[in-house]
Amino acid sequence: MTNLKTVVIAAIIVTVSFAILSFEGYSLNEIIAEELSEDKGYLFAEDAVITGMFDFSKGTEISRFEIFTQNTGFKAREKFAFTLEKIVGETPLLHEVADHDFLYRNSAAEKKDDNTFDVKIIISQGKDQKRSFSYSSCFIKDYFVVSKTDNEEGWTQGKGFAVVDHFEIQCGSYQPNNPVYEEMTAVKEIADAKSSKDYQSEQKKMER
Repeated sequence: MTNLKTVVIAAIIVTVSFAILSFEGYSLNEIIAEELSEDKGYLFAEDAVITGMFDFSKGTEISRFEIFTQNTGFKAREKFAFTLEKIVGETPLLHEVADHDFLYRNSAAEKKDDNTFDVKIIISQGKDQKRSFSYSSCFIKDYFVVSKTDNEEGWTQGKGFAVVDHFEIQCGSYQPNNPVYEEMTAVKEIADAKSSKDYQSEQKKMER
């Protein structure tokens, strides 16, 4: 019976993990594996990876970022805003939204209503999701390209420069996610239910 419980719990962990790590038809395991296969040369403590998953009106876009900073939103009545930075690269939809918001920067209604998007920021280690944050009704508050130099082994492996996209994003709503805790809770609930069922079955056998 103990072995059966172990097998059931292991199967539950896999199922719950897959459900948590999926987004708009994408498996986070596949995304992270693809990201890790590309050696970008940047060192992160504990092999952390920052992945941004964007849902635009024109399609979805997934990209790795080097810097993610939550600026405001934790305190009551604060606006939900965060900063993303990455080496200038293949994010055409994100660039298009930034250009659009620049064009309509003096018209808040057109900027927000016509071109808002949703974002999920995922922080992972290897193929395991550790923390994620879901934002909706977002727009680009500020965008610029900046050249940065290394500060004690920073953007490059030696002394050098990096051309960086800097995005400041503001959103209408925000939801923090704790996938590790959610998985622990789900597994415990199923295990408790299984134990209760086993107990009831044993009690019936004893009554006979």
